[in-house]
Amino acid sequence: METGSELSKTVAIFIVQKILLDETGLTYICHTYERFYAVGTVLSNMVNQLVETQAVRLLKHVVRCYLRLSDNLRYHQSYTL
Repeated sequence: METGSELSKTVAIFIVQKILLDETGLTYICHTYERFYAVGTVLSNMVNQLVETQAVRLLKHVVRCYLRLSDNLRYHQSYTL
């Protein structure tokens, strides 16, 4: 997702977004710190690239991925309280 054309990056992040939107996919990614960290690192690198390219369509998908990851974090925080 970090290299390639804007179209290929958009398709890749769309696939990740669809995985995260599925409860099983979100659970799988957030199950271990390594998976969560890997996805978070790639998303962070994409945001850094977006500062230069200003691809709004791509940014929209990245933000939705972060939002979905935060849903899982909120669930775990409420579960532990």
